[in-house]
Amino acid sequence: MHGGTEKTIFCFPIGPITLHVQCFSPFWLISFTSLRATLSQCWKLSPGSSSCATSTVNCELSHFVRSFANMAASWLLKRWCSTAATETTKGTRWQRLRNSRAGVWCRSLLSDYKEACREAVLGARERPLKASVYLGLLGGMYACHYTNPDDTSFETSLLETSNRLALLSPWIRSGTSDGHVQTLVKLRNEGRLRYASLGIASLTYYTDYDSESSLYEAHCSAISVPWAELPERVLDVGFTGRWWVLDHKMKDFDINEEEFKHLPPALVAAVPLSPQITERNERMHQESWKAVVMEDESDELDGIQKAMDTPVKGIERSTINKAQTS
Repeated sequence: MHGGTEKTIFCFPIGPITLHVQCFSPFWLISFTSLRATLSQCWKLSPGSSSCATSTVNCELSHFVRSFANMAASWLLKRWCSTAATETTKGTRWQRLRNSRAGVWCRSLLSDYKEACREAVLGARERPLKASVYLGLLGGMYACHYTNPDDTSFETSLLETSNRLALLSPWIRSGTSDGHVQTLVKLRNEGRLRYASLGIASLTYYTDYDSESSLYEAHCSAISVPWAELPERVLDVGFTGRWWVLDHKMKDFDINEEEFKHLPPALVAAVPLSPQITERNERMHQESWKAVVMEDESDELDGIQKAMDTPVKGIERSTINKAQTS
């Protein structure tokens, strides 16, 4: 040790030459370690002999000297730059934070966003129709994302439709509705239903195995179902808060189509009645339950009732007059 600085001496045999190098810092230690590796490699070219090619040694030494000079220059530059940075960052904590790398990056990012917003506002003023279309599309996408149904809503809709079908007799259920709902319930009980959210829409599809299955076929990616078969496995599409396939299958779920297959051709080809005719028939059916009143008989009954009431009223009046006079 000399003056608190560690001194290291390296000796490298190069044929008849022995090179002595002194190192005073870790930086130089790393540099001369690379020198030792280079000279040792040169020495290994002719092991056991001191007749290493002089030209090769000179080439290696010149290459190392250039590399060493470049490393020393870069180290000095870093030291000077770090010293300058230390001197310039003196100040308050806010100033040091603002002039740091993170502060510079945040300021550049905010300036970029500010410039982008300014250009967007100017573009909207110049082309209001285009801006309105873009705003409408963004608003529609946000509304679709906000009303996008999840897997819980699908299970709730499935159970509700299953209960509605269970309240009907099997003879009047729609075969299409009942078959679709029974298939979904079976897949749900087997754990093969899957749900995928696309942001503005959702998909419900089925797989071959349960997610908790321990079979090799259920976990091996080499024999798994390819994505090209996904459209064939989709069971329902959720959009704007509805599951469209399930709602379509439940249309007229209380009408059994099988009952109308054995009707005569004339009845099968009959055109359904309009809503006005149906309403009139319903009104006539309600009026048929009311009591029938004949107009002529009602007039005669009113006359008889008046004739019977007239003498009674006369007798009552005479009796009242006699009582008053007496």
